[in-house]
Parts: sequence; structure tokens; C-alpha cells
Amino acid sequence: MVPLREIPAADLWSFTLEDDARTRTLTSYGLRFRNRSYLADWMAGQAGRKVTVRFMPHHTHEIEVCDPHGHHLGTAHLADQATDEQLTALRHARNTRARRLRADAKAAERLRHERFAPATTPTPARDLSTGRKATFRTCRRGAQGTVR
Repeated sequence: MVPLREIPAADLWSFTLEDDARTRTLTSYGLRFRNRSYLADWMAGQAGRKVTVRFMPHHTHEIEVCDPHGHHLGTAHLADQATDEQLTALRHARNTRARRLRADAKAAERLRHERFAPATTPTPARDLSTGRKATFRTCRRGAQGTVR
């Protein structure tokens, strides 16, 4: 005998969504689907990302956005019908990202002005302003390193 188990409503609901089998691109204005614009706060800074859309056929006020592999990214709401809370959350996410980008640019500008002593043999870099050895630290994203 096969044991029965109860399926959570959220998992069951995902099987009721239709997929139009097209890959779309997020823009700075959100996502266009069926000649309508959709937006969400999690989309801030995601422009250029490829996504797919899953939706309920008769409920066009919100859509589910997934990556091309089918992983759920979030819910997007119709831009024309967005509530004040949704618009406030979007503005807050955009402002937070803009602040972070400004701070990163400011840090990069500081690094650009650091000067190092010339070396004719392979030795650790020496900072001209302090005379100390420069240390290597990784960036916040971990993909690149910066000399500090």
C-alpha cells in the first residue's frame, strides 16, 4: 500500500499556474507581460536578467516570476494597480541599491588614489603613504580582490 501524504497548499497552487514558454528580460521599469507592466521591490537592480512568467489565466493582477530553470524569484504586481505599500517598498529598495552603489563607487575612488612603491623583484606591494605592506582583501561579492 502507498502511504498518502498531504501536499501543502502553496505547492499545489504552483501546479495551477500556466507558463507561456517565453523568456523575458527584466528592465528598470519592471516586466512587460501581455502589453502590461508588472513590478515588485525584489526586481530593483535586476535589469537585464532573463526570466519566465507563470500566471493564473483569469487573475492578471499578479504574476509569478521564475528564472529560466523554473526557480521561483517572486511575485510581481500590475503596475497600474500597485498599492501604496508596494510602491513604497519599491522606492525603498531602489534607494537602498543606489546608496550601496554610491558607497562602492566612493570606495573604488579611494582605492584608485592609493600609490605603491616600485619593485624590481617579486615582493609584496608597499604602500607609499604608510610604508607598510599592502594586504589583499576580498570584495563583498567575493569574486574579485582589491589591494588594501
